[in-house]
Amino acid sequence: MRKTIAFALVLALLLPIAAFWGWLVLSPKPPLLDGVPFSPLVLDRDGNLLRLGLSEDEKYRVRIRLNEVAPEMVRAVLLYEDRHFYRHPGVNPLSLLRASAGMLGGARRMGGSTITMQVARLRLGLSTTTLSGKFAQMARALQYEYHYGKGEILEAYFNLAPYGGNIEGVGAAARIYFRTTSGRLTRTESLALAVVPQNPVRRSPLNGPDFEAARARMQMLA
Repeated sequence: MRKTIAFALVLALLLPIAAFWGWLVLSPKPPLLDGVPFSPLVLDRDGNLLRLGLSEDEKYRVRIRLNEVAPEMVRAVLLYEDRHFYRHPGVNPLSLLRASAGMLGGARRMGGSTITMQVARLRLGLSTTTLSGKFAQMARALQYEYHYGKGEILEAYFNLAPYGGNIEGVGAAARIYFRTTSGRLTRTESLALAVVPQNPVRRSPLNGPDFEAARARMQMLA
């Protein structure tokens, strides 16, 4: 009898895992940056910006490659958003547990999203305010990690992350806020931009000095 119960329990655990793995392998490759419209960009012969237009969906969004992002910006984003980006499969169980524990303890809402989870939400338009939405986001993040490399996912993040108003992607943010390219961002500029996507309304550089953004940058430097 005990063996039968144990077998049933194991089967109950393995079947959902097998079903999810089957979905992961057989499901179509999710879109990353394919189909995302970007802004028309006009430069002079020295590379200086002459005109930056709106994309087809009314965004300022400049297409950039990962190797066109300043190393300082990459480090700042990984430090603030997802320190274990290169070591998890798309979902970080420890971060989710910490966020859940904080919420159960009465703390304000805390995020446990990885960069891959954010890419899934941004690219697929997922609503993650409900438990079912969060599970869908995690499943999609695992799907992205199965189909794409870490560099491709990080590049997508730098092209899709919100930086206040209708400014998306670090390429447009660098041009608009600091009149430079993403590859020439300084350490100070990188720290200023890295914290914006978590709260684009309050932390946008256009809003001037903000205590919350300053505190977030100080935590990164600690």
